[in-house]
Amino acid sequence: QLLVGGSSWPGWNRVCSARCYGTLGLESGGVADTQLNASSVWEWNVITGQRNVWSPSGARLKKTGLPWAPSQSDQQQWLQVDLKREKRITGWMDATADLPSDSNLTQIRAFVLISCQVFQGNINYLHEVRNNFIPPVEARYVRVNPTSWHQRIALKLELCN
Repeated sequence: QLLVGGSSWPGWNRVCSARCYGTLGLESGGVADTQLNASSVWEWNVITGQRNVWSPSGARLKKTGLPWAPSQSDQQQWLQVDLKREKRITGWMDATADLPSDSNLTQIRAFVLISCQVFQGNINYLHEVRNNFIPPVEARYVRVNPTSWHQRIALKLELCN
């Protein structure tokens, strides 16, 4: 599910194309790492001693490297973006790039202003999926809550304006 909130966090307003023409800064770095938060983070040490962290900062669409992944794959996991002020959001795109094909989101429920809607997530790691808010919404906070997946939750996204 995708929760979109106004300027009074955590008071969420709860309601259940292929590209962004304009973006809100996840990919470009306009949204700082400190503006990305998550319910949990998956991390582990490999045999060589290297530590792998699937942190919220990896959730930037088209950024190379590991995406965000929570420590557990259950419906209580979420990724949150703080845009620092209310902004117009016309939609969002998601992908699970750099992952094997068995780690894809298949469904994300979205709560936006007036009606509840389930959005289709990507079905393989090679493709991005765009979902539109009709009408567009004004929000400061965006929370993505995956509701179904294959094997493990992992996510990269961009917000569209």
